[in-house]
Order: sequence, then structure tokens, then C-alpha cells
Amino acid sequence: MDSEKKDYSFQEIRQMLADLTIKQAQTDEQMKRTDEQMKKTDEKLERIGIKLGNISNNNGDYAEDFFWNAVRDKKEFEGIKVDYAEANVKPPRRQGIQDEFDILLWNGNSVIIVETKYKVHPNLIEQMKEKKIPNFRILVPEKKDLKIYCAIAGFAFSDEVANLAKKEGFFVLRQSGDNMIIEKDEIKAY
Repeated sequence: MDSEKKDYSFQEIRQMLADLTIKQAQTDEQMKRTDEQMKKTDEKLERIGIKLGNISNNNGDYAEDFFWNAVRDKKEFEGIKVDYAEANVKPPRRQGIQDEFDILLWNGNSVIIVETKYKVHPNLIEQMKEKKIPNFRILVPEKKDLKIYCAIAGFAFSDEVANLAKKEGFFVLRQSGDNMIIEKDEIKAY
């Protein structure tokens, strides 16, 4: 196959370069407009993200307040004596670990860790077993030998999640009107 060679005149080459220069300037201008639009879009998305984050935080705060108000004055929690209760407990960092516990219900032998969510997802159960309990033992070493019970509190979660939590020996706290109901099967101390 023979390739055909074309000889361009100096004038044709100048015209092609001029055309390319114009096209490049048009592309540059379009890129500039696209960059400006993307910047505006990023700013809008950031504002939306902040608003959604605030809604989510407000929902979480509402759930924490509701369940805190429901348990803070209890002297007994489903057969477990409660001497005192604390909310939003943030023990000092230890061994590079930091954690927060939404609600802790204490007595001399045990603690109930209550994790509250507006909507409870299945991964919370594993997170409690694999993170919250071990972190509690590390972050509160003077209480590491206490029996640890777990409770998951939420306004919305599926029966599947509630049943899985109860199967793991957790308390399940739900809202029922203005009240809290407690569901459980065989409670397990960790």
C-alpha cells in the first residue's frame, strides 16, 4: 500500500496553524467556562452536603435525647440494677484508640452500653461486638472486668435487624408513641 504524500504550501501551513490556534482558543474558553461551572456545582454540592449532614446530626441528636430521657432515671433495667447513668461518654484516648459511648448504665458489677441511632443498620451489631466492647475495655481499664451488656436503641430498624440483635443477646430499644419499649430474648454478657 503506497502512502500518498502531499506537499503543502507555506500559505496552507500558515492557514492550518491559524485554524488550530483559533480552535485551541475556543477549546480553552470552553474549558474555562466548564471549570467555572464545576466550581459552582462543587459549592452547591458542599452546601447541600452540609444541610444533609445537619439533618442527619439533628435526627441522631433527637434519637439520643429521646432514649437518654427514657433511661436516665431508671434504677433497674430489665432485671439489672442501675446505680447511675451517663450520656455521651468520651473516655481519654488510650493506645491510639478514641471512642464515644452514647449511654452507659452502671452498677458495681456491670455496665450496659446503649448505642442510639435514628435508623439502625445491621452493621451496628457487629460494630458493637468488634469495636465498642473492646474499646470500652481499653478506654475504661478500671472497669474492664465488668460484665458488659449491649443495647441498640433506634426509631427505625427492620424486624430482621431487631431479631439479629436479640439473637446476639442485645437489648432492643424502640420508640412506641411517647414511650420506649424494650425487647429481648436471651441477654448475653460480654
